[in-house]
Amino acid sequence: MWRLYKVFVILIFFTLSSRLLGQARIELIDSSQAGCSFRGLSVVTDKIVWVSGSKGTVGRSVDGGQIWTWTKVPGFSTSDFRDIEAFDGNRAVIMASGTPAVILKTVDGGQTWKLVFRDDRPEMFLDAMDFWDDKRGMMVGDPINGHFVLLETKDGGDSWRLLDSNLCPVALDSEAVFAASGTSLICWDKVMAAFVTGGSISRIVLCNANSYSWVSGSQQMTNGKSSQGAFSLALQSGKIIIVGGDYLNDSAGDKSFHYIDQHSFDRFAKSPSGYRSGVEFINKHKEDKKISVVTVGTRGVDFCYYQLGPSHDCWICEQVNLTSFNVVRKAKKGKAVFLAGGKGRVGKLIY
Repeated sequence: MWRLYKVFVILIFFTLSSRLLGQARIELIDSSQAGCSFRGLSVVTDKIVWVSGSKGTVGRSVDGGQIWTWTKVPGFSTSDFRDIEAFDGNRAVIMASGTPAVILKTVDGGQTWKLVFRDDRPEMFLDAMDFWDDKRGMMVGDPINGHFVLLETKDGGDSWRLLDSNLCPVALDSEAVFAASGTSLICWDKVMAAFVTGGSISRIVLCNANSYSWVSGSQQMTNGKSSQGAFSLALQSGKIIIVGGDYLNDSAGDKSFHYIDQHSFDRFAKSPSGYRSGVEFINKHKEDKKISVVTVGTRGVDFCYYQLGPSHDCWICEQVNLTSFNVVRKAKKGKAVFLAGGKGRVGKLIY
């Protein structure tokens, strides 16, 4: 009898999630830059959104994605701007991975760009950045001489300082950070920061930026090869979602999703559909105790719901779109959710 009851409860969970999923869809709103791949995405408000990517390309919309202004940053036509952080419709910072590693800033909506950091070392590879506020931010890069590279700014990205390696966490052999979506690093609570890694091991590394004290912990994520590990993380109310997998085997869904709270629940009624490069909290339904999450990757888009059940808590993930996207972000001030990816795709979640 109890077994039948559990089956009945799980069926109800799937029915509820399917009904909610049916109300949402992904709308492709721009693909005019078809020769570019976008991995940087910053959504300031429901109206203001910026994207960045390959071939020195940056896009901006101030009307919710209806009209886009596209820019090829002069002098950087071969740069791949893997991350972007925007503060409003005029001010934004972009970060280029690869050689040279450069950071630029605009204060006029992308009409002009100022080079604020450059490093020509071939081993220098920047992965992601995030900001605590309009002034203070951090950037992480792959390890050099056994330590992860960290940069900080205290003036809104006008200048960046490389932290001394003694202040940076030690990297394990063949461990690195992925620059797949600019979301492998997050900053919160004025002084806290965390980034996730992959390769030989998959870890989450946490920092108190006041003292530069670091702690780390291994994750239940696919790892062991250079293409495997954790690729993105998001935080809401002290709870962290981590996604990843193997980008060379993107159909493998096992150990590609991890949820951390005070109980570290990691149970699935249904797991995500393969490798995931980006994740974002969308909303928390207090009335039915669901937490809604969107994950993206080369095999499409998933919605995931965290459901409290009578026997145990579990995640239910459903694929809602087969289109490949690299990154998903929600408005810092608002509810709009945008997605960006290869072939110049920019999408919007209608929900």
